[in-house]
Amino acid sequence: MPGPDQNREAMPSDEMTPVDGVSHHLAGLARLLEAEDDAALVVQQILRLAENEVPGAVHAGATMLGQDGAPTPVYTGDLAARLDALQYDVGQGPCLDALLADTVRADDLAYESRWPRFAPVAVARGVRSVLAFRLSVRIGTVGALSLYSPKPYAFTAGAERVGRSVAACAAIAMATVGERSQLRNALESRDVIGQAKGILMERYRIDAQEAFALLSASSQHTNVKLRDVAERLAKTGEFTPPPTDRD
Repeated sequence: MPGPDQNREAMPSDEMTPVDGVSHHLAGLARLLEAEDDAALVVQQILRLAENEVPGAVHAGATMLGQDGAPTPVYTGDLAARLDALQYDVGQGPCLDALLADTVRADDLAYESRWPRFAPVAVARGVRSVLAFRLSVRIGTVGALSLYSPKPYAFTAGAERVGRSVAACAAIAMATVGERSQLRNALESRDVIGQAKGILMERYRIDAQEAFALLSASSQHTNVKLRDVAERLAKTGEFTPPPTDRD
């Protein structure tokens, strides 16, 4: 009879160590995340990792949700882009379901009843299996990741485990780059507003508090964002003062 060690060696590699193929890539992704301010570029690299390391995956796409809830597609090929776009067009599909559920799996779209407007088109385009994950962090859902395969029953339980590891990386990347972008925008806004205040202080011989009040009043009067009013003043010197009681 084979001993325990022999049985262990006979196990499929994706069942035995499902995240081994992903682990050695994390350091490189961490360095990319540290240096890159474009979340879409970082996520695209993670999608390529998913294509290479998740057993069964051939195409990969992701949906990034902005602060306003608007989706931004990221993908590694035209087919993934078309399939993700199709789901938003018809209002159904695994990617959309994954925004509400942790994991969505379809073993054979040819016999799938959950998405009658999506599944037949996907099959016609050569896709039979789908594995989708919600991308979530402490602050909430930041998007969804979808993996596609031309083969039915392409994704095993081991593939799901590897996919969840990749999805966790993608979620952290989206959240980290997004927060860094917000901080950068906030600092830039503060700087440009400070420049505009200085211009108004010199132009109208007023103090900083009065200059900010004047910027705010102009923003309300012109129905233009305060930062845009300040940026226009700082770059061109143009400023529309609000009407006074004498006007």
